[in-house]
Formats: sequence, C-alpha cells, structure tokens
Amino acid sequence: MKKGVFNLFFCSLIILIFVLSTNFVLANTIATNVIFQGNVTPYYDEGVFTINWTAAGSAAANYTIYLWMDGHYVSTTANANTSATGYARSNITEANYTFTIGAVTAANSTITNATNVSMYVDRTAPLVNWTGSGYNNVTYKKNTDKLILNISVGDVRSGVGSGNSYCVFEINGTNESVAVSSGWCNTTQLNLTGLADGNNSIDIWANDTINNVGVNLSYYVVWIDTTAPPTPTFSCAPTSVYATETITCSCSGTDASSGVVSTSYTTNPSTSTTGTFDTSCTITDNAGNSANSLISYIVGGVRSIGSPVTSIWTSTYVVPDEQFNKGFTKELKVNNRVKIKIEGENHYVGLLELTETAAKIEVSSEPIQISLNSGEDARIDVNEDSFYDLYILLNFISNNYANLTVQGIHEEILEGEKSVLTTGEIGGESEEIAGNAEEEEKERNYWWIWVIVIVVLIVIFGDYLFLKKKKGKKKKS
Repeated sequence: MKKGVFNLFFCSLIILIFVLSTNFVLANTIATNVIFQGNVTPYYDEGVFTINWTAAGSAAANYTIYLWMDGHYVSTTANANTSATGYARSNITEANYTFTIGAVTAANSTITNATNVSMYVDRTAPLVNWTGSGYNNVTYKKNTDKLILNISVGDVRSGVGSGNSYCVFEINGTNESVAVSSGWCNTTQLNLTGLADGNNSIDIWANDTINNVGVNLSYYVVWIDTTAPPTPTFSCAPTSVYATETITCSCSGTDASSGVVSTSYTTNPSTSTTGTFDTSCTITDNAGNSANSLISYIVGGVRSIGSPVTSIWTSTYVVPDEQFNKGFTKELKVNNRVKIKIEGENHYVGLLELTETAAKIEVSSEPIQISLNSGEDARIDVNEDSFYDLYILLNFISNNYANLTVQGIHEEILEGEKSVLTTGEIGGESEEIAGNAEEEEKERNYWWIWVIVIVVLIVIFGDYLFLKKKKGKKKKS
C-alpha cells in the first residue's frame, strides 16, 4: 500500500473511530427522568432542593449543570455528580431558575443532548386587596344581610389561580372559601349570620400556587346593627281641626348604634277633606333598620264663626300592628291616647286623669274605664268574644306622664271571670283618685248644706218680719 494511500486510510480510520466513539458517548449521555426532591416540583420551590436524573453509559460522571436566573447565566458546575448522588442546591433568592443538564465534549466543552428544566423559587406570600362593591369601609349591615366583596389577589413569582389557589373569608370564627378566578375572589354570598351588634373585622386570606399564604393588611370592617332605632319623638298640634285649617308636626329620633340616616314625615298633613286620618314619622338607621310613630287627627266640617272643635283628646298615637302584638310602651299625658286594631276594628286607650301614683284610663270604642296604680294591670275583652284581647300595664308615673304598655293578647276567659280582669279598679277610681273625688263630693255637699241653711234662715226671717208686722197692725186697731 502506498504511503499516501495508507496515510489517507489511517486518517479516515481515526476519524471514523472518533465519530463512532463520539456518537456512542452522545447516545448514552442523555439525562432522562429528571426528578426534583425536597418539597419541590419541577415548577416551584422554596429554595432548598435536590435534582436527580437517570444517565446512561460510562459517561454519566461527565454531566455538567449550567444555571440561569431570570434568563441571565450564573454559573457552571462541571463534572456534576452522577444521577445516584444527584445535584443539591440551597438558594432562597427568588427567581426563575433554568437548569441545563447534559454531557460536555472534551474538544470544545459545548453542551450536547442537554435536558433543560425550569423552576421558580417563591418565598413571598401573595398580595390580597379588597375593594367594596358599592360599600365603604366601614360598612353598616344587618346580620341577616349578605356581603358583596371583590378581592384582588396577585403573586409575582408562582402566581395564583392555577387551580390550587383560593381565598378564605374568616367571619365570626367560621371560614368561607372562594376559588381564585383570573386574579380575583369575587363573592356576593358572604353570610353575616351570628355576628353580634357592633364592630366586626373580616380577615381575608389567600394562597399562591406553592401555598404561600397572605392576608389582607387592612381589615374589612363591618358594623353590624340589627336593632331598630327607638320610636321617634313625633308630635302634631292640634289634632282636631276644621277643614283647611293647619296642623303642624315635628319629628326627631336617634340611634345609638349606626346612627340615623333619614327622617321622613309630613310637616303639615292634609286637612282638605273631613274624617279621621293618620300621619306618620319614620326614621331609618345606616343599616336599614326603621322605626315609626303614627298620630291620628280629626278634620271636621267648615268652622262657623265662634264655634270650637270639641274633643277631649289632644293627641292620638297609632300603634303599628306588629308592635302592638309584641307590646308597645308609650308615655301619655292627660287627654292623650293610643289607637290600636283588634280583629280589624279600631279601639283606643286614653288617659283621663292622673295623680302622682294613679291613673284613670278609658278603653273604647265601647267605653270602659279602669283605675290603676303603678304596677297594676288589666286584661279586657273588648269585643265580647269570650277572650281577653287587650292587656294594659301601668309601669310608672313620672313628670305628669303615665308610662303605659298595651299589648294584643288572645287568652280565654275562664268560668267565673269577668270581661275585665284587673288588679286595679273597674269603672271607678283608684284609692287616691277616689279620695280626691270624695273630698270634692264633700265640698259639693257642704255647699248645698249652706245653701239650704241660708234659704231656711231667709224663710224664718221672712216669717218673723211678717208676724211682727201683723202684730203691729192689731195693736193699732
């Protein structure tokens, strides 16, 4: 064989052997079955993890690992450990890590047949921000209401909303979960049941994809108010007028919890037509609870010159049916009354007379009068159906007002009981009123005695003068 031909053959053989050996190495140095360990997935981690892989052939010890953070090259670990030992890394720096695992040729140290794996290191909790849909912080609500909240959540690294993320609303010790959708936890069904009146804070928690948990930094505050305001102070004067005359009303109210947001009433009720009418005042607090007070007024015919409107009742307060059934308490002064409905018919409870300890009360439409001392009560059958329909309690007397409670009841009258059952006096007076009446009666009796005495004296004196004059005439004759 010629030397030139031999040299060519030898070179070709060397090249062929190199190519074959290189192909053999490449064919057996591909990193496969890459496994992340240590509370880690191929996508997210908290910073401490181990990578293992499966390598083939004798070149496994020649694997090199290249590292990029957020797309920037960082380092090279040459001759990395075999797949059995793995590759460990501890780094809490948050970033998007890309690992290239592959063999390196001895000639140019370039990566061949590489396996690239990316993952995030995320140690930061997601951001949780609430925005009220039509509500402000603080929001006034009843504990029977539903709360609407739109919660935005976000996470720079691992993100939220991949199916593993959700928001938790902690209300009154119970949790309500809402899934994250496009970076939002929106709900209209937050149940406020069981929250006590007053200030209540709602914590809102959210987790990102690797379960870092965040909470809203500024609590969403809900002020619960389930109590209606006290009955407003409502007055109208006069309450008996002729047509076209003016009635003037005033109303005010307070609410100790959430405050009064509105007061609604008519300052000058209509008197254009005759009859008996009701006018009302309603106050509403910030949570939507309302209380009202009603007054009846009478409009008569056109007034004749000099003719008065005759009615002993100067004010009539209308008791709403719901309050009447639960028990309605009102302070009345003399010639004030309340209007109630029993089985669709109007009835009245009015204060006729008052002393420091006793009150004379009239129940109508069929007038019934009872006299009660403080603490005494009465049950009355107003429609003769063999059931007590009305309960009246005189709580106390103060500053020329009788504090009365009236309530609708339905209690069967037992055998032997009267249609009016009371601890006071029926159709008469209490002890003090009766005592005053007795004194007045005595005074009236004494007056008549003096009149009779004076008349008798006048008659006697007249007879005396007549007899004396008659005797004088006899002497002259």
